[in-house]
Amino acid sequence: MSDYIVAIPSRLASTRLPNKPLVPICGIPMIRRVCMQALKSKAQRVIACVDSDKIAACLTDLPGTEVCMTSPQAACGTDRIAQMIESMHLDLETIIVNIQGDEPLINPEHIEAVAQLLVEKQADMATLCFRIDNEHDVFDPSCVKVVFDGNGMALYFSRAPIPYERDNFMHHQAPTATHYHHIGIYAYKAGTVLRYNQLSRPEIEVSESLEQLRLLHHGMKIAVGVTENPPETGVDTPEDLERVCRYLKAHGEA
Repeated sequence: MSDYIVAIPSRLASTRLPNKPLVPICGIPMIRRVCMQALKSKAQRVIACVDSDKIAACLTDLPGTEVCMTSPQAACGTDRIAQMIESMHLDLETIIVNIQGDEPLINPEHIEAVAQLLVEKQADMATLCFRIDNEHDVFDPSCVKVVFDGNGMALYFSRAPIPYERDNFMHHQAPTATHYHHIGIYAYKAGTVLRYNQLSRPEIEVSESLEQLRLLHHGMKIAVGVTENPPETGVDTPEDLERVCRYLKAHGEA
């Protein structure tokens, strides 16, 4: 397995859950929980890319975690990682696994898997997905779907149901095809991140509000791995917080 680092972009502002990174989950701030999970992987370094001293203060005494201050004006997590790459003068061949800062239950096995996939497939980016087992998620726009070719390379990501089952959906029948739920974890090299930030935003990215479509539009390759172990979902609402706390208590990690 090649060496890699984990980058965790995190911003203080949040529409649905104010000060999300600082919200306590069974007494521990969310961003700290995310870093604690990342430290269970085999990453060489775990770097939180943050925009606030308040977030940084949650991590200063967590062994193995580094903090990189980024601009509050950064448009997205990828921008924060790009700023970190330049600030820390990372080699352009450095493999980075991007974990969202609201995933306190991120599975360390998924971190390992996506880094390994990038190396095996020699792709520009690697990500994961799992098979959808219910009709609701097929049609839920908050559930991002992905389709990929026979070599496991992404063809498209969408909030719409893909593949579109013409005969079933025209007659309001339940889906029968296989649909895959995209997991928001990414692996790529530092150079790819910097290149990505120089590319124009295509209409499909704007329409779907999905950053990974920029790479596909510009001819870059995204490897997609299928996991049989779906992740616990992230935290966007107070209800999500309660669910995560119940999970941690049930598994003796509270």
